[in-house]
Amino acid sequence: MSEYKDDKIEDVLVDSELAKKLVPNKFKFTSQQGRVRRQKLLMGAKKLSKTHSINDITLAAVCEEAGIPRASAYHFFPNIEAIFLALRFLNAIEILEILTTVETVDFDRWQGYLNALISRCVDIYHNDTTKAKLIYDTNTPDFEGDSFGEDMDHQIVDLVYKRLSERYQMPKFEDIQDTLLIAYSIVNSIFTLSYRRHGSITDNYLQEANTASIAYLRCYLPEKLPRKNR
Repeated sequence: MSEYKDDKIEDVLVDSELAKKLVPNKFKFTSQQGRVRRQKLLMGAKKLSKTHSINDITLAAVCEEAGIPRASAYHFFPNIEAIFLALRFLNAIEILEILTTVETVDFDRWQGYLNALISRCVDIYHNDTTKAKLIYDTNTPDFEGDSFGEDMDHQIVDLVYKRLSERYQMPKFEDIQDTLLIAYSIVNSIFTLSYRRHGSITDNYLQEANTASIAYLRCYLPEKLPRKNR
C-alpha cells in the first residue's frame, strides 16, 4: 500500500473524533516504524480473513503473514480480537464515508433514497468480503465490553435522519430515530440471514430488505413527504 494510505489509516486510528468516541484509548500514537508494522498486521489479518474463518485466525498466523515478530505485535495489539476490532473500526469509517455520498436530492421520495442506501451497502460488502464477514459471520470474535456495533448503528441512523431532514419535512414525533433504528435492524437481520445461508447478500435478500424496511416505515411516514425548498 502507498505511504499515503498508511498515514491515512494511522490518522483514522489515532486522531479521528469518531475513534475517540467509539473506541477510546484503544489506539495510541506510534513511530513511523510502528505505524508501518501496525499497518502490516492489519493487512495480514485482512488477507487471512479472505480464506479463513475469522475465529480460526490466530495472532501467530497474522504475525507470520505480516512478517512481524509476535513480541513486537503486542506493542500494537494485545490479542487477535484487538486486531479485528481495529479492522471493524476502519471498515465502519469507510462505510460511513461511502454512505454520505448517497444524496437525497437525487430522489423524489424518501423510499428511493433508502433503497439506494441499502443497495450501496450491499455493493460495499460485495467489493470487500472481510467487511461482510466481520459483521455477519457466525464465527466472528465476541468483542465483550465494547459497544462498538451499537454505536455504529446509531451513527448510521443519525446520518439517515440528517439526510432525510435536510431534504424533506419530516414528521414531528419523539421517537422517530428509534423508528429508523428499527428499520435499520430489519435490514441487518435480513442481511445476516442471507449471509449465513448463502455466504453473501443475494439479490433476492436485498429486495426483501428493501421491501420489509420500507413497509415498516410506511406505518410512520406518509407515502410522499413534502420536500423542503432549497
